[in-house]
Amino acid sequence: MKTHIVCGSHRANSQGMKVAKYVAAQIEKKGGQASITDLHHNTLPLWDEGMWNDDPKWAPIWGPIEAKLKEADSLIFVTPEYDGMSPAAMKNFFLFIAGGEDTVAHKPALIIAVSASRGGSYPVFELRGSSYKNAKQVYIPEHVLVQEAQKILNDGPSSGPADDYIRKRIDYTLDLLAEYEKCLKPLRASGKINYKDYPNGM
Repeated sequence: MKTHIVCGSHRANSQGMKVAKYVAAQIEKKGGQASITDLHHNTLPLWDEGMWNDDPKWAPIWGPIEAKLKEADSLIFVTPEYDGMSPAAMKNFFLFIAGGEDTVAHKPALIIAVSASRGGSYPVFELRGSSYKNAKQVYIPEHVLVQEAQKILNDGPSSGPADDYIRKRIDYTLDLLAEYEKCLKPLRASGKINYKDYPNGM
């Protein structure tokens, strides 16, 4: 299992990064490899059409992130909920990978939403509804909501039943993601995917 995790929080020391680091540690405990892009520390400028025209300014900005995405067999997107939405950094990120057929296309992806209260559902709906059209990542049916995040997945022992449940749910979902990796690798190698004639979704 070789997974790249993208944390979409704009904040330093965010709950989203706490979750991303916990998930990365769990993947490594299972014998996999995990890397993280933190969009707070790896701030991407707003996308512009220079990405389509091989503008050299983008190579040092996007190149290292793109390399990690290409190496990965699966993806995890950790998104906070800002006013019922996925944050701007996360939405901007998907503009960079749209059309990158050898970057994330036909790789399994998991959404983990993070909320300070009892929210988190809206970013899941948003990413499922609008982020995959041209990037073509394959969201698995499972997702995870980490609600009341300050109380969950902290260092040390579980804080109680809610924390226990999320830890077990993440473990279960990571096992499923690993199985989706196995299923989708043959598809990507099949020669049936035609990026030349059909680079974008409808």
